[in-house]
Amino acid sequence: MARLDPLPVEKMSPEQKAVHDKIKGNRPKLGGPFGVLLHTPAIATAASGLVDVLRGKGSLEPRIYELIVLTVARHWSAQYAWAVHEPLGRSAGLSNEAIEALRARTKPTFAKPDEALVYEAVTELLAGKVLSAATYDRLLKQYGLDSTIELISVAGLYSMISTVLNGFDVPTSNGEKPFQ
Repeated sequence: MARLDPLPVEKMSPEQKAVHDKIKGNRPKLGGPFGVLLHTPAIATAASGLVDVLRGKGSLEPRIYELIVLTVARHWSAQYAWAVHEPLGRSAGLSNEAIEALRARTKPTFAKPDEALVYEAVTELLAGKVLSAATYDRLLKQYGLDSTIELISVAGLYSMISTVLNGFDVPTSNGEKPFQ
């Protein structure tokens, strides 16, 4: 990491090691935002728990989840988050055209109306606005209250993750630069 070296497992406190082992799961290594957050185990635990709830146990289909993540990652120019989630977005069914429009910071043309709605909602929030009544009502009609809460929470979570990545200048795993 550019600003903060990863904690070697052998130098972790017992609390850091326990959190590391819990979060690591089947990942080959624990890096990205968690390489930073492990310095403060309580934050790493809370962030990991929220990712687990929203990604692993949430009601949003992967295509919508990844659209939110990519929209937020591009807003913040979070290279690491984009590099991880771009292939996940493609695998989940986001079109190449939509992904490339997001990368270019142009409004995508979506073939699916639910993607257009989610993009509109997330970009409203990222613009620092209170979600408009019209967009909120459309989200509720499309997703119901629980999934609307999840959708907005994913946008908030990845805004936090993106600011951690950018604040600590966390490089991508292979040094790639998805955007300049």
